[in-house]
Amino acid sequence: MKRVRRKISFGPITVMILIGVVISIFSFILQKIGFQSTVTDPETLETTVVTVRNIFSVEGLRYIIGNSISNFRALEPLAVIVVSLIAVTILEVSGLFHSALKGFQGVRPWTVTFITLLISMASTVLGDYSYALLFPLIAIIYKYLNRDPKLGIMTVFIGITMGYGASFLYSYQDVVLGAMAEEAAFDVLSTYQFGHWSMIFMEIAAAFILTIAGTFLIEKNLARKVRRTEEKEWIHSPKAVHITFGIFTVLTLLLIYSIIPGLPLSGGLLDTGADSYMEMLFSNRSPFREGFLVIFMGITLICGYVYGKISRNIKSSKEYNQAISLTFQNTGFIFAGLFFFSIMFSILEWTNMGDVISLKLINLAGQSQMSGIFLIGFIMFIEILITMIYPVTTHNWTLASPVLIPLLIRSNISPSFGLMIFKAADSIGKCFTPFYVFFIVMLGFLYKYDTQDEDIQLFGTMKKMAPVLLWLSLIWIVIIIGWNLLGFAIGPGITPTL
Repeated sequence: MKRVRRKISFGPITVMILIGVVISIFSFILQKIGFQSTVTDPETLETTVVTVRNIFSVEGLRYIIGNSISNFRALEPLAVIVVSLIAVTILEVSGLFHSALKGFQGVRPWTVTFITLLISMASTVLGDYSYALLFPLIAIIYKYLNRDPKLGIMTVFIGITMGYGASFLYSYQDVVLGAMAEEAAFDVLSTYQFGHWSMIFMEIAAAFILTIAGTFLIEKNLARKVRRTEEKEWIHSPKAVHITFGIFTVLTLLLIYSIIPGLPLSGGLLDTGADSYMEMLFSNRSPFREGFLVIFMGITLICGYVYGKISRNIKSSKEYNQAISLTFQNTGFIFAGLFFFSIMFSILEWTNMGDVISLKLINLAGQSQMSGIFLIGFIMFIEILITMIYPVTTHNWTLASPVLIPLLIRSNISPSFGLMIFKAADSIGKCFTPFYVFFIVMLGFLYKYDTQDEDIQLFGTMKKMAPVLLWLSLIWIVIIIGWNLLGFAIGPGITPTL
């Protein structure tokens, strides 16, 4: 009789605990063998030795035990997800979503995927808030279009993450990274100045190419047969739609007016001390950056309540409050997953393993004697690995730009194109790492909308998405190398080479 082998399956939380244990063991080993690297401050030119710290030391154990709650509380996605969930839930329970999407249920699946990817890539201008906003929003839209919400969630993750290096507008992150590139280039090319639109031609082209290719790949590899979901009987009220649309229009126009500088009583949500408009909107001192989702929630709460009351989908304030409480239905994994992620990531962060390995790779790239497309390909490979180890964009560019920008300039490659290489590699690396917080958030939303008791695993989900992600990664690499070979302008007056 043939023995049937039982497949061992680990849930995402178990995997994160095991990864934390593995990192801890390696921190002990690497600290004992004196594994270290050096980093040079680009301003003072002082060199600092960075060493791996042993988490099993008294100091390490005190840190993990004493800071687990504060590290969890400090996770930015935690708060923005709560706000976003409240906003989107009230749109659903009021029946407003059902009325708004009533005429779109016959839209072809390919069109839905294309629009979802396009919106996801365009939303990167909002930074990480785009995940918190689109995960619940697109999941509900997919449900009402009779598609699997989990497919919508994965499509959003692919679109935003792969689209970080591609967009239709420059973002605040571009401003920050560009300033670092300018500083790194100063000693080698003092005339270089980063312009906010320096990469816009290439970013727009990449966004459309990745959206078209992504639509084909997702429909071919991820999409399942369209299935009908059990829906509540909603009351559709044309009168409620018209009144709600009028209120929404007024509130949206007031919001737009408030973020236009120079008008009477406007600009209160902007960082008026910033140099560019995108900085005014999204700098760390901008009220709009911190309050965007709260404003969005306020608008949805008002519109949802008005539509629900007029249409009689919500009959009383008690029902309205109960509807808001539905926000957290089936969201347990989102918060439990983030808690264990915060422990795993804080171990990686405290031990300095990510920094030391990244610096080793960056210094290896700095010693390269390659040029042309071989250098570009090698740097992309190094930067993808760095992002997979420690997916924090500005931190990695702070370490890499002082070494890589001068190296690229000496090889006749523009610093702006060097930043484009980094952004593409950063996009790819974030798709293939368990250390990216929004991958864990995505898993949480997959659990929330799982009605078929699927075995959702961390690496299993990554494996399911792998065909799409690998092909899009290859397309990114082809775009970068092809653009360099063809010599097309990447922005106004900026070419890949100097």
